[in-house]
Parts: sequence; C-alpha cells; structure tokens
Amino acid sequence: MALKDYMARSGPEPARSEPSSVAAPRPATPSPAYTTCLGPTITLTGELRCGESLRIDGSVKGEVHCDQLLTVGEKGSVFASIEGDTVVIAGEVKGDITARRKITLESTARVTGDLTTPGIVIQEGARLEGRIMIGGGPPPEAAQAAAPKPRAQEKVAAGSADVPARTAVIASGA
Repeated sequence: MALKDYMARSGPEPARSEPSSVAAPRPATPSPAYTTCLGPTITLTGELRCGESLRIDGSVKGEVHCDQLLTVGEKGSVFASIEGDTVVIAGEVKGDITARRKITLESTARVTGDLTTPGIVIQEGARLEGRIMIGGGPPPEAAQAAAPKPRAQEKVAAGSADVPARTAVIASGA
C-alpha cells in the first residue's frame, strides 16, 4: 500500500493535547529591557533620578543619576553630569560621566567631559574630549583633600622615648 493511500484512509492526525517538552530557542544576545525610556521628542531640564534601567533618546539638561544601566541613544543629547552603574553612550554628552562598573562609548558617541570608572570600552570612531580616570577611588587631588589631618597626639618627634606608647594608643583607636 502506498503512503498516499494510507494517509487518505486514516484521515488527519488528531491534535496532541500534551505540551511539547522542547523549549523555543532563545536569542543569542538578548537586548536589555529598559523600564524607562525618554523618547526623541522629550526635553527634560533639572535632576533626573532613576532606580531602573534608563534609555535617553531625547534631550536632558542638568543631572542624571541611574542605579542600573543608563544608555544615551544615537539621537540622544545630554548636557549634564551623569552617574550610573553601567553607562553606554551612543549620542552626545557634554558633562562628566561616573560609572560604578563600566563606561562604553559606541562608535557614534560624542563626549566632552571627564570619565571616571573601573572599566572602559571605546569603540573605533567615538569622539572624546576630556580625561579618563580608571580605578575605584577618587582622583588623587580629591583623595588628598579628603585625607584626615593628623591629630596632635599622632605627631611624634623622631627618636622620642614615648613613641611605642603613642603608637599603641593610635592602633587601639583611642
């Protein structure tokens, strides 16, 4: 009996009611899910604070603070200081950028300002006019200004007989 004849006699196969155990394939590189997006027609002046991921395709002037991923799109323009966990720039920024994890300048980025971050990626074609400070601490000038001044007890003349006693006091935190 030919397969064609068999199919004609048996009719269509009934639909299965049990779910398939094979999952749909996932995309290789999922795009980030932005929970807040400022579209290209939005202009904001002032302080912007965001607790979730943020994408800026419009214009912002002032200050931007983001607890998660902050992206400035190709059409976005930010004339503000930026602080975020991870910052990705594809548009224009005039202001300092500080990231707790990483700053990425895409090939279309145009940045005028200082960058401070422990990690940085700069794509070929990106424009940057400013300084890059890589590391976890503040810039050296700020660290020196923030360093506590020695107390009168801590100033000990070289060769003084009571140096060990004072050292013990300083070490104990008294």
